[in-house]
Amino acid sequence: MFGLFKTKPKPIESTTAAITLLPGSKGEHYLQEKYGTRQRALRFYDKQVLNYLSPVMTEFIAAQEILFIATSDKHGDCDCSFRFGKPGFVRALNENYLVYPEYRGNGVLASQGNITENPHIGMIFVDFFASTVGLHVNGKAKIVENEELGKFQKKLPGDIMDEIKAEGKCRPERWIMVEVEEAYIHCSKHIPLLKKVEKEISWGTDDDGLKRSDFFALNTIPLYQRLGGEQAIQAITDCLTIKLLLDRKLKPLLDQVGLQTILDRQKHFLKTVFGGFESQSSLPEDLREFYRQHTHSRLREEQMDLVLGHLESTLVEMDVPEHEIVKLMDALSATRHEQ
Repeated sequence: MFGLFKTKPKPIESTTAAITLLPGSKGEHYLQEKYGTRQRALRFYDKQVLNYLSPVMTEFIAAQEILFIATSDKHGDCDCSFRFGKPGFVRALNENYLVYPEYRGNGVLASQGNITENPHIGMIFVDFFASTVGLHVNGKAKIVENEELGKFQKKLPGDIMDEIKAEGKCRPERWIMVEVEEAYIHCSKHIPLLKKVEKEISWGTDDDGLKRSDFFALNTIPLYQRLGGEQAIQAITDCLTIKLLLDRKLKPLLDQVGLQTILDRQKHFLKTVFGGFESQSSLPEDLREFYRQHTHSRLREEQMDLVLGHLESTLVEMDVPEHEIVKLMDALSATRHEQ
């Protein structure tokens, strides 16, 4: 399990020599030379940077309730986030390893997803309420399930096992174990001293009001923009048009229209229903008939049902949000004229 409790110090490449024992990247060493900060950096490396956790660092971590993390996927595309819990929710297992719990969130799993592709993680603990000092910890991370971590209970703090065995929304879904490669201070001078006030925490809630999910007013932004604008609509249009033209029951009628006309009309329809026109205030009253005219005016109801089936499957394939698909398909079915 991740070479548990074994440290693996390694030399790091430099721009001035093939191998160096200095911490940090080639890029930072290059810029230190370029901007004349080399001596200051060397003093910092010498006095402040470890490849393990010192006893005081371990004590500091045990008192913290806020952790900021940075990860990236295999392409280097980055994501930063934060974790919080009761003081000491991040546990240093020893000087080389720490773990923190992952609780129920929004289900996106961005940080964990990155870790599955790229184990490198940057962490910073910031004490806003007492010392106004930060602690950077960089290393390699691995996802560990509750059951897997439980196998090592003899080597773990007892309160970790208590959390694993807990019931309800406060129970961790899994854990992140980090092998420490760098640990160093973030000095106090620019960190504000904050006053902590009580706030009731609703663990694991899906209540949008408590989560303040629309704080940034994204619900006012048209779906057209949220999907990705013109490029996204074009991709949906192309996929949908292919499905329509390959349907043998629709082909005789659609062959009369012409490929470019089909593309233009389908795109216009999609931009209309997704809010792609600035001057548009509302959808047509009979949306089904509106779409029929954009496809072929002589489509029978059963043929329209085929068209709507292709539209729905296309939107699903293109990962349009499910609730948006349901809302659109309900509107398109509401005025179906039974024959």
